Amino acid sequence: MILELIKTKNIILNFDKTVSDSPYKTEYISAQTEIPLPTFYRKLRENKFNIDEMIAILKVIQPEQYAYEMLTEKVKLAEEQMQKGEVLAMKDFEFSAKNIVARQK
Repeated sequence: MILELIKTKNIILNFDKTVSDSPYKTEYISAQTEIPLPTFYRKLRENKFNIDEMIAILKVIQPEQYAYEMLTEKVKLAEEQMQKGEVLAMKDFEFSAKNIVARQK
């Protein structure tokens, strides 16, 4: 756990560089994350983004990486569930658009 915290600390300390190296303009990132521009600049200068804000910013500036990591995490979870036997038998599986929409809410 200590190593994870050290990695997290390094990510936070270098976050301003990650944002400034992004191909996106600060105004665009601010608008997409709904963080007011003056607040965005202040937090960037002071390195004071909270974790949720950092995730929202990374979704904007690194969408492929974000999608890849989320998909990888879901695959790991599915593999764990399968190993524990937490699966549906094919006969119990019901596929319908109505169920998919209901689960997304």
